[in-house]
Amino acid sequence: MRVYGSPPSALLRAVDRDDGRVVFLGHVLATERELRTAPLRELPGAYSCATVTAAGVELHTDRAGQFPFHISVRGHETLIAHHATLLAALHSRTPDPLSAAIQIACPNVLPLTMGRSFFTDVGRYENAHHGPVAGLRAALVEAVRRRGPGASADFSGGIDSTSLAFLAAADGPVDAVVYHHDRIPAADLDAARRAAALSDRIRLSVVTGDQHTLPYQGISPDPPAFGATADRTGLDWPAPGLLAYRRAALRLDWARRREAEGTVHLTGEGADALFQPPPSYLATLFRQGELRRWASHSARLSRLRQASALDLAVRAARLAATSHGRALRALARSLARPSSADAPGPGDAVGWWNVAGEAAGWLTPQIRGDLADLAGEPATARKLPAGLTPARHATLASLRSAADAQRFLRTLGDHLGVAVHAPYLDDAVVGAVLDGPAPVPDPARAKPQLADALAGLVPKVVLTRRTKGAYQAEEYAGARAARRQIAGLLDDSRLADLGVVDPAAVRTTLTRLNAGAPVPLSALGRLVALEVWLRR
Repeated sequence: MRVYGSPPSALLRAVDRDDGRVVFLGHVLATERELRTAPLRELPGAYSCATVTAAGVELHTDRAGQFPFHISVRGHETLIAHHATLLAALHSRTPDPLSAAIQIACPNVLPLTMGRSFFTDVGRYENAHHGPVAGLRAALVEAVRRRGPGASADFSGGIDSTSLAFLAAADGPVDAVVYHHDRIPAADLDAARRAAALSDRIRLSVVTGDQHTLPYQGISPDPPAFGATADRTGLDWPAPGLLAYRRAALRLDWARRREAEGTVHLTGEGADALFQPPPSYLATLFRQGELRRWASHSARLSRLRQASALDLAVRAARLAATSHGRALRALARSLARPSSADAPGPGDAVGWWNVAGEAAGWLTPQIRGDLADLAGEPATARKLPAGLTPARHATLASLRSAADAQRFLRTLGDHLGVAVHAPYLDDAVVGAVLDGPAPVPDPARAKPQLADALAGLVPKVVLTRRTKGAYQAEEYAGARAARRQIAGLLDDSRLADLGVVDPAAVRTTLTRLNAGAPVPLSALGRLVALEVWLRR
């Protein structure tokens, strides 16, 4: 067993136990005594672990997937590592074109992404550990308390990060920060100021973005990933957050300047995935025979999503009778013949997944055929357990996406000298939601399960805020401002060299973007992140 590089000491711990040597990777918030005596799967925090005994090695990963293990087998040698790039270097693995295509066109289709890394023949180990189920309120309070007093926190004024700051304020003063862009405001600043005024223990600061902190700024045919502050070799996957690293760095650099040694910075990552019911829960209501709620919730969601109530209700009824295997076969057919007219609409959220036809159209015919074959294979459908609902799949896919986003923030924080933690992604919190009693969705409230759990601990005005900061305007502004740099990446496209994309098709989308037309911007961001990452 070897440790490469200089990982933060707080992320790597090892202890001898009766059953062998145990190595922990992640945010293990246990005392030394707990490390040696408590059950391995019941320790506080978010962590993966490897138990090494004379009989072999046993692996368990954290529930959300912040700290994955990757595996590569060559001949009689099996290597296990956190970073896929390390295994790729040791076993001479190359980037995987199919994984790149999945990332562009359908990253939230779990049976396609499970077990894969971005390198050929480097797999991702899928075996999350499950501990006892605690109450959500107790799990969240303990998750924040274990980070100790003195933590700083993001503070948008919404229910997610702001609630964590109020929980931390129970143990002492909290320095909080909100991001704001004067020219393209996201509606968080006023809400943050109102919330901060409710506690004399919360000291709010504002970091202000400008043209240079917009997404896509700083990319070029050969850009540094984190400017002069970081080394791109630390990223072993094409994190979409890479494109907006300057915006994130504003908050984390603020945290670095105010933090005492050993304290952490809290983010609200993971709350959307765990507590925002996906619209596909309408299918669960229909399947369970709760027809009155199915109809009334369809009507309420139609007003929130500016969609037809009848359309949502009919989609939910059809979805209730659609297995994930059948949905995968339909995905395979749509990938074979993508159309730019297949832009996802507001009703498409009531489905197993959304795939933008325009994004799929960027892929070459060969890679689309390979991806369609993979989606249509019976073995792909068997990766998901029988009985999994579309709503649970959506939650699990969002949770993995949140874990990847937090992993990027943590990596950026490591380069800046800040320990970035996401208490919502702690194993006990995730377990309380996924393994606890099923919540009762309420379209009239924002994240009712979280609000109910924190009632009395967090001000009601925070728990009842319905709006959320929207940063899509910054995404569009940044992409349009960087159109020449994006075009420069396509002129020497690494994805084209791998046979993944047709640059001409992507340029057509860029032309539409510059003309002000709506485009699949999230997919474009993932494509550009891949181009940047492949130049590492």
